[in-house]
Amino acid sequence: MAADFDFEKRYGEIGKEFIHVHHLRPLALSDGEYELDPVADLRPVCPDCHAMLHRGEPLLSIEELRAKL
Repeated sequence: MAADFDFEKRYGEIGKEFIHVHHLRPLALSDGEYELDPVADLRPVCPDCHAMLHRGEPLLSIEELRAKL
């Protein structure tokens, strides 16, 4: 994750096990034949960080966003 945020600590039971998933390889850049490897291709991120990763050109990496925090 880019930020250290725990939804369960903040929101209680409703936040338990909640997270967004970020594709390291943007789906828009795939040719339609993309075979997803969940371990290699996905990373858990909070919704705010997920939005920031997709803001701007080129897209930020998780490491770049982490450095900005």
